[in-house]
Amino acid sequence: MNLFWILVFTCTSVIAGTSLCFYLLAKTEEVKSTVWILEHVVCPITRIVVLLFIVSLIYPAVSPETSTHDFWRVLWQQEHFNQAINILFFGSLILAFIPVVSHPVFALPLQSCLSIALVFNWQYGTTLAEDPEFIPGTGFALKIILYLLAVYFATRSISVPISRWIDRKLAISGSIRLVSDSIYLTLQIPVMLMYCSYLRDQI
Repeated sequence: MNLFWILVFTCTSVIAGTSLCFYLLAKTEEVKSTVWILEHVVCPITRIVVLLFIVSLIYPAVSPETSTHDFWRVLWQQEHFNQAINILFFGSLILAFIPVVSHPVFALPLQSCLSIALVFNWQYGTTLAEDPEFIPGTGFALKIILYLLAVYFATRSISVPISRWIDRKLAISGSIRLVSDSIYLTLQIPVMLMYCSYLRDQI
């Protein structure tokens, strides 16, 4: 699948997931307990499912012999899907207590790379001559950090007017988090491609 279709499917899934969260929040805005559950449980899990879908589109970059189908096949084996959801969900809770890294511009790519690492390990971990290394070096990390800082400033200028428009149209407040996360999910594709390339060199 070429990059154009990856972007199309990524944007479509992000819009679908975000729209679902906006719809549910708008329907339940007067029930505080339900809103809390949606904001802290349902929407984060929805975001993780969307993230896994996006990762599945990028994952074939790990190897020419690997496909999106292989990603989902590995996930559905031995309850790996449930394990991945639990790890990513509770991982996001842990990241929330770590300064700087808790920001979605860093947290979402970390979750994406973690999901790639999990599936890579389940698929190739027992067949490689040496144990794979999942943590890249300092040079790789600096490139990612510089790119994510650029994403942060670009997203901040874009998300504010969009979220204000959504708040006004749907008569809700605080949509900026969902809008920003949606943009971050889309703009993290280069990070995932770089990480897949890093893992590919170990096959």
